[in-house]
Amino acid sequence: MPAGGREPKRKRSAPLNGGGSEVASSGLAMAPSSSVEDADALDCGVCFLPLKPPIFQCEVGHVVCSPCRDKLKATGKCHHVCGVATGSYRLCHAMERLVESIRVPCPHAAHGCTARPAYNDRDGHRPACPHAPWHCPGEACSFLGSTSALLDHISEVHSWPCITNLEADKYGEFAVHLHDGFDFLLADCPTANMKQGATATVQCLLLLTVARQPVGRTISVLCIDPHAAAAASGGDGPAASKQMECRLTYYRPWDLNDNNHHGGHQVWDHHQQSNFRVACTDLSDGMPNPDGCFQFVLTNSVIGAYYKYTGRCV
Repeated sequence: MPAGGREPKRKRSAPLNGGGSEVASSGLAMAPSSSVEDADALDCGVCFLPLKPPIFQCEVGHVVCSPCRDKLKATGKCHHVCGVATGSYRLCHAMERLVESIRVPCPHAAHGCTARPAYNDRDGHRPACPHAPWHCPGEACSFLGSTSALLDHISEVHSWPCITNLEADKYGEFAVHLHDGFDFLLADCPTANMKQGATATVQCLLLLTVARQPVGRTISVLCIDPHAAAAASGGDGPAASKQMECRLTYYRPWDLNDNNHHGGHQVWDHHQQSNFRVACTDLSDGMPNPDGCFQFVLTNSVIGAYYKYTGRCV
């Protein structure tokens, strides 16, 4: 306690990123959570990105990240704002310990994530967070929620067909009956060709859209993934591996009990198959333009049996 017996005043601080940031400590008794008033103090003063070890300090006391230190070292000057000449940088272990100890809530905490990543790793946690919210593909529908909430929303609010108990065979194939409009399939898709002995799977939410056309039906396939945008921009996480190859097969067999197959039915046996890539989307901008997706076309003369869908992730 300072001279005079008066305790120094403590500055009140605002929560970081909408919530308190936990400061870990192994040797001091601390409150369960603290907060940081100026989050910019945890960012590099040159590139303004969160500081990550190794962190360097100039002779004046400014701290910069390693990539910026390498750029400034060649100029012989410190921070681009102060421009003070400096001869060298040294590691700042105190700042390294500080930034590694500060924890912040996950951006998806409202959707059930309890993780508290380090402040400088929050962008690394976001693409891999299993609680990232899902968008509804319904036009003008503003739903945003967890996987289970989306599946309930699909069935209860929109009454769209949604199959969540698909059982694939040893080759990763499964047969489904499709309806006009949206058909949702929650399936464990193999991460490689099952015929080559692959056993790993990844859970995918597939949206198969059956659209009526003057000559028959078109079927398009999308993989819905809340991390799709991050993967498309080169990020890591589950979506980065969900570049899906699919095989869609339609088969109409000859019904031996149908005595009219030589009469009114011009086709009594039809097999149609296509292999194509499936786009992943987070639906944040709504449904993609159908013209940008592969469309499996069935004419009216062959429709009447079932669709056999085979998918695998590579």
